[in-house]
Parts: sequence; C-alpha cells; structure tokens
Amino acid sequence: MNRLLNLQLTPFFTPQTEADMKEQESYESTQETKFAAWVDLVVDVSRPLVLDWKKMNHWMSIFNSVTLLGAGHAPLSMPSSLTWKPKKEEWSKSEQWNACLASAKRKWVLFVDAEEELRFTDFPTQDDINPQHWSPALILHTEEENRMQHYQMRLVHKPKKGGVFTGKNLPDCTQYILAHNITLSNLPVIIEREDSPMMSIDPEDELGISDFAPALYLVEGYRYFKENKYVHAAAQYRQLLKMDYLLPFDRLAAVNGLATCLAEQHRWDKAIILTEQSLEAEPFQYLPYLIQYRIYQLQKQWQKAYEALSRYMERMELHSQATYDIALSEEETLTNLADLCLRNGQQDLATEYLNELFNLKNGEVNRSFLNQLLVMSIELGDEKKARFFFNTMFDDAFPNNLTEEDNICLNDYMDMFLKQGWFDMVYEVYSQLYEEHRQVDEYKRRLIVAAIKTNRVEQARRLATKEVA
Repeated sequence: MNRLLNLQLTPFFTPQTEADMKEQESYESTQETKFAAWVDLVVDVSRPLVLDWKKMNHWMSIFNSVTLLGAGHAPLSMPSSLTWKPKKEEWSKSEQWNACLASAKRKWVLFVDAEEELRFTDFPTQDDINPQHWSPALILHTEEENRMQHYQMRLVHKPKKGGVFTGKNLPDCTQYILAHNITLSNLPVIIEREDSPMMSIDPEDELGISDFAPALYLVEGYRYFKENKYVHAAAQYRQLLKMDYLLPFDRLAAVNGLATCLAEQHRWDKAIILTEQSLEAEPFQYLPYLIQYRIYQLQKQWQKAYEALSRYMERMELHSQATYDIALSEEETLTNLADLCLRNGQQDLATEYLNELFNLKNGEVNRSFLNQLLVMSIELGDEKKARFFFNTMFDDAFPNNLTEEDNICLNDYMDMFLKQGWFDMVYEVYSQLYEEHRQVDEYKRRLIVAAIKTNRVEQARRLATKEVA
C-alpha cells in the first residue's frame, strides 16, 4: 500500500477492563436517570455570547456534570446546578482543557464549545468505547449550502497523570493516542455548529510551539485552496503526509486535499490515482467520489461520471471517515444524476431521479434547481412535468408581476416548448400575457405565432391586422 495511505485499522469494539465495568455499574446504580452519567461535560465559552441556559440545563440532565469554562466571573443568571471554571488568562486552550480533564470526577470528559449542539440519537455508550478505544467527534457545519465535516478528539479518557491535549488553541490528541496504542471507534460523537471549528485558528500563532496539531497543515491547505492558490495548498498537504504519525481521518484529508488541488490544475490522471488509493484505504468517504465525478464530467465521460456519483450517493447517508470532507445535498445529487442520465440517453432513469427529487422536496425546490427540473423535463419530452414545473416556477409572478429577468426566462422556455411541438401551452401563456399587457408588442407577436401553430388562423390574422394598423 502507498505510504500516504498507511492507515490505522480500527475495530468497532474492544472489550472493557474489569475496572471499567465496575465503574459503569457504580454509575448506573447511582444515576440511572442520566443518559450519559459516565461523562463529565466541559463547555468552552470562548466567544462573547448569551448562554443558552435551557440547553445547559438539558445537558445537565444528561451528563454527570456540566462545567462552563469561561473568562472572568460566572454570570449572575447561571443556574446553581452548573459549575463555573474561570480561564487562566495566560493559558492556551489545550492547557485549559488538560486542567479540566485533571479535575474531572468521571474518567470520561467531553469538550464542546458553547455554540455547538450535540446529537444524542447517535451518542456512543460505554459499551462502544473503553480506555483503549475512543470515539472521535464528528463536527458538522454548512458552507455554501454544502455539508462540511471535521474530526477532532473531544471525548477523552482521563489519564493517570499529565494531559492528553497538545497544540495551542487547536487541541490535539494525536501524540497521546498513538503513543498509547489507542484505536478509534467508527461510532463518533456527532456535534453540529453553524461555522467551521477552524475559523478562529491562527496558523502562525500555532506554529510558535513545537507540539502543534498536525491538522494545522489541513487548516492552511484549505485556506490556500479557497484562495485558488492550488500549488501552495498542495504543498501543505504534502508536508502533512511526510509526517510519520497521523490519525486516519487527517491522513485521508491530506490525500483528498492533494487530489483536489491536482484536479483544479487539470492534472486529472494523477488526481484519479490518488482518489483510487484513498478509496482503497477507506471506501466510506465522499470527496474522492466527487472528485472523480467532476473530472469525468469535465472530460465528458458521462457514464464514468454517473458511476462515480452513484457510488457517492450509495454512501452519503453513512459517516465519512475523513476530516475536511464535503457532502452535496441529496437534492443536488439527484439533479446531477438525472442530468448525467440525459447525457447518456437514459431517459427513463433520468425520469426516476426527477420524480425522486420532487418527492423528496415536496415540491419545495429553489429556483435554480426548479430551472434544472424544467429544462430536463422538456429535454425528456415530458409535457405534463414541464407544464407543472413551469407553473410552479412562475406561480407568484405570472402574469402581472414578471421581472425583466423572468420575462427573458419565460420566453426561452416557450421557445423550447415550441421546438417540442407543445403549441397549446405556448398559446395559453401568451394569450394570458397579451390579455393583461396589450401594450407589449412582443407578447402580441409571439401570440400570433402560437395562434398559427394551433390553427387559430383567423385570430392570428386579426392580431396581425391590428399590428399593421
């Protein structure tokens, strides 16, 4: 296997030690009502915001304890059930977290930011993890309408001595995990937030210490990539891949990031090779399939593009095992699959995807996707669907509130209808428009054409006579 993809294999479950089983029994007997009584929660209040006390009380009902880690004194409105721990001004985030870990009552501690949300439907149990088998945190947020994800170690086991976090304000457990032969579970702690957890990270500040987080190269690489500096971004990913010790999700992110950079530089063959190596190491990902899809689409290899996107869709409901991964919406995926089927001449399959898409959204698709649905329905020759999507698109604007842009689009669609021979629909549209806007000559001229196409010759002659007069 390529050295780039020398990944750590991770079993789903490792048996608990006898001490851990006794500890679990103790927790269950004293705190049966708490869903995660075996965990102490630390909430990092890193931004000036109004704390959601309702959420904090909810967490208090789930975890053994909830400690708020913030600057200064505790807010006067803080419920008495919560604990306030003041931050030491001169300490980094990693130092703060290590201190909280050292003073925790339970052996497991979960760290979250105050603005984050926890998903408890997928929360790991004590049967899923143990001191030698940890669950990483899968942090989800939305960027440009796509779902982005990052992995970070947040649920950690209290060590006998010392801390587990290195780094400065990007807490990292890589050294501790690899030094203690800890494996990682495929059942993550799922955290949702509005923005990226890496937004506030200052790479130059982090690089000022020797034990910075390896993921810092991913932060820099992604920033360069967003600035279209693909050579600089690729250099960051290569630098990370030179490191001997990496967690699997960070290594995958570096390989995928490098493949993306190569794809953007039109070095498509090398990009495809990297995506294949990445998927050979870990098939449960998103980005490698999307890179392949995009490359084959640009090369107009429609069948290969369809196969890559289909494989992506088969896995999109599962957790990707790579950090910095990106997921398209199901809406966009279905639309692209339908488009590829059209290009492949698979009209029946394209229709199936369109039906699935419209049912998925209960008819509530945005204008861009509605446009794609309408155009594909016309290309498929499905007049019934085309009528429906057209009426849906112009429902609020037709016939009296069309903007200039609406009017241009409407005329383009009507030209496409004419080419399909759907003359009655064109006649109906321009009849209504002319009735409401008799001063608009374009509507009258187009109505004349539609009248002739629908054998309304006398009406066309009268309209033409008025035009001449």
